Amino acid sequence: KHPAELANLLATYEPNGTAMDMTIATLKRHKVAVLAAVTSPYSNGLIEGVNRLIKSPKRSCFGFKNQLNFFKRIYQITA
Repeated sequence: KHPAELANLLATYEPNGTAMDMTIATLKRHKVAVLAAVTSPYSNGLIEGVNRLIKSPKRSCFGFKNQLNFFKRIYQITA
């Protein structure tokens, strides 16, 4: 919600020998993308949720007679 504060934090952070140093270094490397994600109103949360719903039966329900039955099961779960 506050991209200017995040940019300021990344610019003024000084390493202190903790695990946070690696995290801040990664955020600095990907600063443009991180700030774009913070300011964007879009999220891929819904798509990730649907992917999880699809992968769950893929792991546990192997052995469908054909692919059509598997697709029917996915439609039932995600509907």
